[in-house]
Amino acid sequence: MKLFIQQLGLIIFFISTATLAAQENVQTVGELPDDVFETSGLIYFNGNLITHNDSGNEAVLYELDTLTLSIQRRVNVTNIQNIDWEAISQDDEYIYIGDFGNNVGIRTDLAVHRILKEDYLSSNTVTATTINFSYEDQQAFENNGNSDWDAEAFFVIDDRIVVLTKQWQSQGSVAYEFSKFPGKYTAGIVGNIEEVGLITDATYDAESNRLVVIGYSSILTPFVGIVEHLNFNAVFEGYTQQSLGLNFIQAEGLTQTSSSSYFFSSEYYSRQAPTIESPSRLFSFQISDVVSEEPENPENPEEPENPEEPENPEEPETPEEPENPESPEEPENPEESENPADPITPVVPENSNDEGKLIIYRDNSSNLYHYSIATDKTVFGQVIYDLSGKEIWQKSGGISKKGVISHHLESSIYYLALYLEDGIVAKSFAVY
Repeated sequence: MKLFIQQLGLIIFFISTATLAAQENVQTVGELPDDVFETSGLIYFNGNLITHNDSGNEAVLYELDTLTLSIQRRVNVTNIQNIDWEAISQDDEYIYIGDFGNNVGIRTDLAVHRILKEDYLSSNTVTATTINFSYEDQQAFENNGNSDWDAEAFFVIDDRIVVLTKQWQSQGSVAYEFSKFPGKYTAGIVGNIEEVGLITDATYDAESNRLVVIGYSSILTPFVGIVEHLNFNAVFEGYTQQSLGLNFIQAEGLTQTSSSSYFFSSEYYSRQAPTIESPSRLFSFQISDVVSEEPENPENPEEPENPEEPENPEEPETPEEPENPESPEEPENPEESENPADPITPVVPENSNDEGKLIIYRDNSSNLYHYSIATDKTVFGQVIYDLSGKEIWQKSGGISKKGVISHHLESSIYYLALYLEDGIVAKSFAVY
């Protein structure tokens, strides 16, 4: 029982501190112009941001001021179409556009286009050269709905391009690599990861060898994934992930502006039941630098000289005991030590009607688990996670503020998260 209580406490501490830290770290810069409400990629170049829209829009790159977010330039790419532009990247010479959006997995014309930076800086109309590719392990191209062959993220490393897929069914990602020079290639696998969410962009810093990705969960909770000391042959090795503490944000574009500073953009999102509207915005956040200096070899210490013994050393005096030492007073009416409450049937505090308080308790007569939350805000989503953080069950739309956790759960510890319009409220509970 003590182990259960310790685990419950750790979960509550982790959820609260991680969410608060993320919320303090993320800043909303502002809403993006209407012309880029379907922003899908982002880079920082020549002191400004460059973004673009996704499928069905013009083959145009939009240059934005980082402070006012106003459009400074529109650069037309005249010899290609925007079939489904999903990401943008760069190296020292070129800007690369990823035209590999593939929601239903039927495309056989996946491409990355590249534009000379020199041309981009000198004219508002440019042409591109094309790199075509296919995935080495995709055999079928039928439309079976949301596919695991979609992609919205890539980065350039040395003379290679690495594409990270957005797996709608598996909620994971596979890393594929191929040459960055014009041609037609079969992309080979260099890593994979399962059940992280939908990865939508990536940025790589060669100086620190750090890869950062962004994406969102099935209920539009954005996250950041980090790989320090990237291993090109195992791209996701050492991957860690954290929530950004935001809700109903369709995070799409990501770029790095300094060793520790990043911007990400969100696409306009709306739905009718329940009514949710999330404008296209720009956000900023920080990731601390990692110090990885090699320790210096310590010099061999010199042998200490034998110290001379003092003549006739005096013995230390024995401290005198205080006269009539008083025993410490016992507190009045001390409370007796009680066994900790059973975590499965928690005691409800008297002021449980505080705003945002989430209560979960078990009805021992029916073995049902009830929840209630005291809030005036709308509850948009309800998710159950296990101890590892894996999503067990989720529901969106029509969430009651008081009800029964009807999903069947095996004996273990879980936590219930309710998604409000301005934050997440989470509570752990145990099933037996």
